[in-house]
Amino acid sequence: MSLRRIGILLNPHAGRGLGPVYAEAIGSALRDRGYEVVVQETEDAAGLPKDIDRAIVVGGDGTLRSAAPLLGEAGIPFLHAPLGTENLFARMLNLPREPEDIAELAVRGDTQRIDAGLTPYGPFLIMVSVGFDAEVIHDLHARRRGPIRHASYIAPIVRTVLKRKWPKITIEVDGQRVVDQRRGLAIVANFSGYAFGMDPARDAEPDDGQLDVVFLPTSSVTRTLLWAWRSRRGVAVDHPAAVVTRGARVMLSGPEKMALQLDGDAAGLQDRVDISLRPHGYEVIVPSPSMASNTP
Repeated sequence: MSLRRIGILLNPHAGRGLGPVYAEAIGSALRDRGYEVVVQETEDAAGLPKDIDRAIVVGGDGTLRSAAPLLGEAGIPFLHAPLGTENLFARMLNLPREPEDIAELAVRGDTQRIDAGLTPYGPFLIMVSVGFDAEVIHDLHARRRGPIRHASYIAPIVRTVLKRKWPKITIEVDGQRVVDQRRGLAIVANFSGYAFGMDPARDAEPDDGQLDVVFLPTSSVTRTLLWAWRSRRGVAVDHPAAVVTRGARVMLSGPEKMALQLDGDAAGLQDRVDISLRPHGYEVIVPSPSMASNTP
């Protein structure tokens, strides 16, 4: 395919306000290679021309989550230029961070089909969860003032620990009940990888048409910290107390409303969440075997 026009979708607030500078550096590198560049802010993403060949999304995982459905519907391959706090999507696909490398990847990279995660409360690419981590994210977003740093999570974690709130969760996978009103943390993953280097759903693959479901039972601070430690080592799914399964459709529910998070974004308090996939719904740009790439 002969590429001629590349779009850049930009979150101007990403990277502590450095998003426009970062996007311009990528655009300049593309123009130097002879390509036409169209830049659009994510708030006006619907105005991105449909005749672009590929797209670059500048921002964090949340920015990518909001832009991906539009690009998927238009059939436009895209890549993530990571400018957020965790950048899990870019990390899992081994995408570069430097503008020159991103421009080169946009032009020369291969494409890969991945599954698109769906819920009634918004799409997701990486994971959905209810429980302790979702409570932390809700606390963080409710008090957010400006860009998020890793240190921004400290106070929300402390406040959530002091609440000592672990919801009762019921999980059904493809119509079969696998957890029945047990207290703990539920993760439904399309990708492996998680915040702070944790990996509770180690075996999740984004292109297998399946959601990896992990339930970690806990009703205490000590047990929650132990699960975090095991997840950091990537062995949480090996523990006999963990409930681990896969399926195409997942339902999370509880007797009370639970904090829900999608790819690190707060998604309200819900008493039921139906989760599904659109197999191979997105086409993403990834390094080709011949390209050297730097992990962000």
